[in-house]
Amino acid sequence: MIASTLFGIVRCDPAYEIKYVRESIKGKYVYNISYAKAWQSLKCSVEVVYGTWESSVTLLPKYMGALSKYNPGTVVEWKHLRPTYMYIKYKHKLLIEVTLDANNHVLPLEFALVDEENCESWHWFLGNVARHVARGCSGVCLISDRHAGITNAVQDLPDFKPPRGVHCFCLRHVCSNFNSKFKNIHLKTYVGKQGYNTK
Repeated sequence: MIASTLFGIVRCDPAYEIKYVRESIKGKYVYNISYAKAWQSLKCSVEVVYGTWESSVTLLPKYMGALSKYNPGTVVEWKHLRPTYMYIKYKHKLLIEVTLDANNHVLPLEFALVDEENCESWHWFLGNVARHVARGCSGVCLISDRHAGITNAVQDLPDFKPPRGVHCFCLRHVCSNFNSKFKNIHLKTYVGKQGYNTK
């Protein structure tokens, strides 16, 4: 019954939080529900509206087939390492490569769903970028955060090293890391300004 009252809300806001479920039910029925009941109801509602994890994964090949069919030039590459067990099913990471188009809007070029963000997954992902996106190009600039998996993977990929390309760190991440270490917002601002300085 609680899940059914959430269908419309979940359709509008897939990231609806449990605390709001409890507040909503209290406001509507003047009754306090437990955290566990709110969580179970929200989970049930999300699965009815969007499907389960298993049904989503089952539809992935069909989706990728449609993507390839209606977007000529799309490359789909699968790499299965082992069965995905229940206890790790929600720990997957989405890796995305983007660029800026002629209108300065973000354009996704490649994405991958991986078990975890590590050197192996980044090497596979960036290897596909080099093979399918940057193939034959020179002057490619890869901008990323300082994740160890990325920096290690780039060492084996000549497309992102001189003279064919370069690997730079995202200035926003550099500033954020600087502020995390030194806890000084004013110095963080100077670091950002220095990063944009072309002299």
